[in-house]
Amino acid sequence: MSQAETSVQSASFLGRAQQWVTQSLTQENQISAYLEPLIQMAVPGWTTDSIRSRVLQVRAETNDVYTLVIRPGKRWKSFTAGQHLQITAEQNGSLQTRFFSISSAPAYFKKTGLIEMSIRVQEGGRVTPWLREAFAAGGICTLSPAEGEFVLPAGNQPLLMVAGGSGITPFRSMLSQMAASGDKRDAHLLFYVRDEANALFKDEFERIAAEHDNIRITFMNSAKKGVFSAEHLQQECPDFAERKVMICGPTPMIQLVRTVVAEQGVSADNIMFEYFGAAPIELDRGDAKDAYVNFEKGGVAAMSSADQPVSLLELAEQNGLKPLAGCRVGVCHQCKCTKKSGVVLNTLTGQYSDTGKEDIQLCISVAVNDVVLDV
Repeated sequence: MSQAETSVQSASFLGRAQQWVTQSLTQENQISAYLEPLIQMAVPGWTTDSIRSRVLQVRAETNDVYTLVIRPGKRWKSFTAGQHLQITAEQNGSLQTRFFSISSAPAYFKKTGLIEMSIRVQEGGRVTPWLREAFAAGGICTLSPAEGEFVLPAGNQPLLMVAGGSGITPFRSMLSQMAASGDKRDAHLLFYVRDEANALFKDEFERIAAEHDNIRITFMNSAKKGVFSAEHLQQECPDFAERKVMICGPTPMIQLVRTVVAEQGVSADNIMFEYFGAAPIELDRGDAKDAYVNFEKGGVAAMSSADQPVSLLELAEQNGLKPLAGCRVGVCHQCKCTKKSGVVLNTLTGQYSDTGKEDIQLCISVAVNDVVLDV
């Protein structure tokens, strides 16, 4: 046996021995998982997989949109333009977690050590208004690593970006990064806003466009021009068929843009999108049937309607259960549980599960036939 093979075997043995000792003493696979609740007694919000960070400023953008300027902790790695992360903060003794896109560029983080998240206050929301007030004078939060696949595609194919409302945030990150890095691909942003007062980052976008010939920004005032249409597409970006189409915004807008560009001949491979909120539930109406859902631990059984499908998380809550949940859009994985049997549809990926035992996320899963859950 070679020296390298001996070293690998020794490392593997030591790893197994360390895990055995940890499990024997703490009933956990990692000592950090055992210590986490003890540390949280002194440092609320501390977690093993999130990083303590400091909010330095809350900057108003419009009446209902603000930006958090954050200095991530030293263990936080960088990100790719367009990605999102989870922010967690303590509210009256309980932890509140939400996910938001990073609206600043990686180049800005490299230069300053700061990131920005631009957030719209949700009407009737519990967390988005509170974050603005809670961090008005700064404060401590925790951040998850950045994640997400809605990023600038590889290669030099020209881009058509279509944004609505606060769905502009990943595009701000992308366009700012393109400008900072000297990316020369052609990019045209169609930004649909309610009115001029809600044209987020208008001065910044106009400056970027003025300084970079390959970047074009078109503000579309919905109050005057209406919603996205084939006419808008032909008038504002007649070479759209040559471009990768990227869409982010409210669910109805994304569905509309996807439909229009597909009808205009853009292939599915050339359409990228990210829902700014929960993805719509789209079942194959020909196969959809009412389903019996058994929440075993809760001792509750419920019917999932094929005509008005809801996520398994919503179904559980409608029937008096309170499973752990966070973001409610498939990002934080707090609502992960074990499906013992039955088929569910993952509304985020559009994929159907197998019939057997597997882990699923309640917030993005819909029952397709009778399902048994370890909830």
